[in-house]
Amino acid sequence: METALQPDLPVSLPDVCEVEVEVAPGGRRDTPPEVLIEVPHGATRQHHFAATRRRLAGQFPADLEQFFHVNTDVGSIECARYVARMVTSPGDYSELEELLDAPGDTRQPAVASVLVLRGLVARTFIDCNRVIAGGASSSLQEGLTPGLPAYVSRAQDVRTLKSMHADYQRAATRAYEAVCGAGGTALILHTYAPRSIHVDGVDEGIVAALRRAYDPATYGSWDRRPDVDVISETVDGRRLAPEALVEALRDRYARIGIEIGENATYRLDESTMGYAHSARYPGRVLCIEISRGLLADPFTPFVEMSISDRQARRMAAPIAAALLAQGTG
Repeated sequence: METALQPDLPVSLPDVCEVEVEVAPGGRRDTPPEVLIEVPHGATRQHHFAATRRRLAGQFPADLEQFFHVNTDVGSIECARYVARMVTSPGDYSELEELLDAPGDTRQPAVASVLVLRGLVARTFIDCNRVIAGGASSSLQEGLTPGLPAYVSRAQDVRTLKSMHADYQRAATRAYEAVCGAGGTALILHTYAPRSIHVDGVDEGIVAALRRAYDPATYGSWDRRPDVDVISETVDGRRLAPEALVEALRDRYARIGIEIGENATYRLDESTMGYAHSARYPGRVLCIEISRGLLADPFTPFVEMSISDRQARRMAAPIAAALLAQGTG
């Protein structure tokens, strides 16, 4: 991917975000990218957890890194990069062949460039997809983990994390302005656990609670999530997603036998930045969740997972095909 950016695009910041631009062969580098793929929970490796932890002075539960591996969006950046490459060079990917045969589809590059924004702040300490207001909270609302967990209690650490969060939001705001403000499309790409695990709160006992939830005697009782979930509506039922893209995505995943839901797991909540971006650019932003069970090889929730390159390509292809089918402007 290209790393040289236009002056109005965000730049990479150590331990905060990584910015990449994929440009189509012969594409122009002096125009705004047509597509933004935001991966707010892109801190997916052990070294990302360690990098955020090194910035903090307080004491934390000794097994907190296990919560990180359970809760971070493994496979999200691999899928994002494949989507970016596929829409800029679709002829290079055989996975697209069965997905680009409907009227209006094309085998020619339909997207000149794609901006990928990857968050590098471990959401174990602060969540870059949350609106951060006030102090820490251990409550779970609408099935969402809190933006600032209760175990982050030292004032200095709160200030450090809020500063990192603010730096990330400035980069994200700039990315959305550059792409959606110019008429482009944004994807917010997440991955989630195969089942809806419930715990009473995110505090010092979170890992023990998750261990109980993932015990084989209990795990099968939790509700299974769709392979893919499209988050298109707010809590009060307003539709903010691009309708044509939702329909194109539903069709493309169905072609490869992948179950897709819509708002099956949660809805756009005002406590999330996903809601904020969607509300600011209605009809231009789509949030997608993909099951980690379809990406990890194998799915091992309490340790760093390996991502299957073949599966990442497979799960990215319908997204790329949907973008190509419905256009980006």
